[in-house]
Amino acid sequence: MKKIILSLVFVASTAITLVAQLTEGHITYKIEMSSDNPEMAMAVGMMQGSTLDILFKDKITRSEMKMGTMMTMTTITDEKSGELLMLMGGMMGNNAIKTTTTEMTENQPEKPKYDVVLSDETKTIANYVCKKATLTDEEGGETIFWYTEDIAVSKKGQSYLNEDVPGFPMQFEINNSGMKMLMTVATLEEKLDKKSGDLFKMTVPEGYKEMTLDDLKKMGM
Repeated sequence: MKKIILSLVFVASTAITLVAQLTEGHITYKIEMSSDNPEMAMAVGMMQGSTLDILFKDKITRSEMKMGTMMTMTTITDEKSGELLMLMGGMMGNNAIKTTTTEMTENQPEKPKYDVVLSDETKTIANYVCKKATLTDEEGGETIFWYTEDIAVSKKGQSYLNEDVPGFPMQFEINNSGMKMLMTVATLEEKLDKKSGDLFKMTVPEGYKEMTLDDLKKMGM
């Protein structure tokens, strides 16, 4: 009888853990940038006020990066279908690319190799207990992630969500080429509005010029 009771307790606790994992929501990061390099002062100034929004549900993820006064980049990915839509708005006009996560991966440079160190050190961000992961690339550039395993977001095709980190990043600090960028979750909504479905549509909006990945390469992006 004791074994049966313990088994039931284990099953119940596992079910609670699975239910508690957040699979739908809207997360907004605030972005802070700084540099000791005077040559980067202008770039840092133009990036002030930048934000990153992540919206997710049903294995579909939408990221919206507002790069200060420079540009806005939105990426919508559907892990189930493999579809990917990228929207870019800024000084070069409004452009869109419809492709797949597979094609995007094949056309990207070789993925950097990281030395990954996971730590039991914790901190609480937006009421989520996070663990620490430190990623160091081959050139010595270091990125520190504070991640939680209680939020499940599809990372497929999303450049801001590193698949080497075993969870969802609530904060990451990038130190590279004399520039420091700190991104921290500022707000977290654990449910999306019923009208949010339009935000995940793979349709090129009006006013956007559709282009190919080769066109993007020619633009130097």
